[in-house]
Amino acid sequence: MTAFPDLLTGVRPINPFSESIEFRTLGSEYDSGESATKQKWLFPKRSFPLKYKNITTANARILWQFFMSCKGKHLPFNVFLPWESEYVGEYVGTTDGVTTIYNLPSKMASGYTVYVGGAALTAGIDYTFTAAGGEDGADKITLSTPHTAGAYITIDFTGILKVRCKFSEDVMSFDTFRNRLVTTGLTLKGMLNA
Repeated sequence: MTAFPDLLTGVRPINPFSESIEFRTLGSEYDSGESATKQKWLFPKRSFPLKYKNITTANARILWQFFMSCKGKHLPFNVFLPWESEYVGEYVGTTDGVTTIYNLPSKMASGYTVYVGGAALTAGIDYTFTAAGGEDGADKITLSTPHTAGAYITIDFTGILKVRCKFSEDVMSFDTFRNRLVTTGLTLKGMLNA
């Protein structure tokens, strides 16, 4: 996986991103007026438009080459949101009984607490934290021992959020691509952390 180019000196995406959070819920309504819902996704996915106030043709071409290297919406990449905030219950991964190293959805995290199956772990005993030691400069943890398969690992932290995402489109000309960067934006569709 690769990170979105942090390339445009002096040309940053419009900040803040118009971030949207998506939960997937299934619902049924009954004749009695009652309803039932079931949460299909346990963790939210974030999507946002990539939009610039203005962009040179040269910088648009760099982004176009990145779009081409991702083969449109085929390959995922990481985007680091351009602000620090507090995040709670962010998905890290699912234990498999073997893996001990996990990339975190954070960069420059502070005040962090890591959980496995909802139980808080103790830093320095249950895991070690490595700032910027993960993929694309994200933070990472190394568990002291593998955990039984099937437990969710989550983290609370203050810092920069890493969002794993894909472009939402496959078909586009360079002219349309550049135009969308400064008008409506290109949608980056969020995925779970990896």
